[in-house]
Amino acid sequence: MADNTDEIARIRALLASGVKSVTVDGITTTLDLDSLRRELRRLIATDDALRGSRPVASSIDLSGF
Repeated sequence: MADNTDEIARIRALLASGVKSVTVDGITTTLDLDSLRRELRRLIATDDALRGSRPVASSIDLSGF
């Protein structure tokens, strides 16, 4: 059961910002937006929280009560 909600939100925020590269302390990081979009699709496809499915609960025998 995968809950990818936080990672999905981070990737959506990166894509929405339109940033392609960032420089911090002289180190430049370039984002591959196509790769981020592919990862976003994969995370959404495997995310249980977005599909509304829930983990299977174990059965409890209450016949003794």
